[in-house]
Amino acid sequence: MPNQAPDLGLEFDGEMLVAQTNLIAYRKIYGLETWLRRICLAAWMARFGEKWSQKIDPRLRTILERRVRQNRQRLYLGAESHDDLMWQATHGELLQMLVANEIADSIRAITGTDASFLQGKLQEIREIRNLLAHNRALSERTHIILSGLLAALAETVDTFKARKLYGPYDILDDHDGWIGSRLAARLRNNDWSQFQAFAAKQENFLQYVCLPAGFESHHGWPDARLLLNAFSDQLEGIVAFCLNKQGYEFIILTPLTLPTDSQNILCDTFARNPNVWTKSEFEAQQPRYICSPKIWFYENGSPPSGV
Repeated sequence: MPNQAPDLGLEFDGEMLVAQTNLIAYRKIYGLETWLRRICLAAWMARFGEKWSQKIDPRLRTILERRVRQNRQRLYLGAESHDDLMWQATHGELLQMLVANEIADSIRAITGTDASFLQGKLQEIREIRNLLAHNRALSERTHIILSGLLAALAETVDTFKARKLYGPYDILDDHDGWIGSRLAARLRNNDWSQFQAFAAKQENFLQYVCLPAGFESHHGWPDARLLLNAFSDQLEGIVAFCLNKQGYEFIILTPLTLPTDSQNILCDTFARNPNVWTKSEFEAQQPRYICSPKIWFYENGSPPSGV
């Protein structure tokens, strides 16, 4: 009887052997970097609002803006392409923005993590990321090391999720003399059976919340393309559109540092209840929209932990 070959995670793709550990590692690093970009954007916007990009290193901003212009020339490819500078950054540039002194307090507030911890772990991940980028087959040992690094960073990501996606909030009073009053005035003649809406404060952020309603008059899935188009003039002041994975509900997350005029315009646009619904579930929507950096998701119940 022949010896049983050890399972090394290798599979043939035609005449080529492919290491499955590479595919697993790429997906995990993709997920981690996506969350780190969200964390970084939220921290910069919490500190500086819609003008956050003007506060980063001028040389880095010039590089990122040049990439935005280059990406606009690739629209014919049909891939996701967003002008947000955070999503133009390489791994090293992202790390530079994450550990910047200007947002150290913001990072600590939304993740419970110090910049020095992030810097050390991400430098190690960078080496594994470079191996993947140069098509080097990863070994089981490499995968174990990466899993350990991801586990160390999972608490950072989970804390951010707990505080921004699932954290407590205070509904603004209709007579607060601010956004609560403005939204109440705009909704004075609202049909609440069709549009259940309110604004809430969550630490350094403001939420515009659309709860499930109007089941008989519209489809149950927020349409990413329609959302991005309806609020296209306010995207610079929006951290994210947070969509309930079960549909029928979404939240617009924006920083309290947003200037009053910008906040008022966003409030008024939300109050008009634009048609942003579709019968297409999220997985059936166009990737270039539903995978936009501005589109986030949250669980309907308790969130799972881990990156």
